[in-house]
Amino acid sequence: MSDRKRVYYTYKTIEAWEKHDEKVREIIKEDTGVENWICNRALPPTCYPPPLSSEVIEKIKNLDGDIVVGDLDAD
Repeated sequence: MSDRKRVYYTYKTIEAWEKHDEKVREIIKEDTGVENWICNRALPPTCYPPPLSSEVIEKIKNLDGDIVVGDLDAD
């Protein structure tokens, strides 16, 4: 089983959120089996999914440069 990391993700613009959020959520659901996770109510929101595999983190980052993924496990 791959190593999993706690991350957050957000978008640089509202337009990027509108364009990519559905796909990002689908990718995370496939990886974790979880359908809902914490997101704030800002636009664009910052979300805190369950721990993700390294492969999925890279897949999300590579969708678009307007998607920001940060590591919550960093020391």
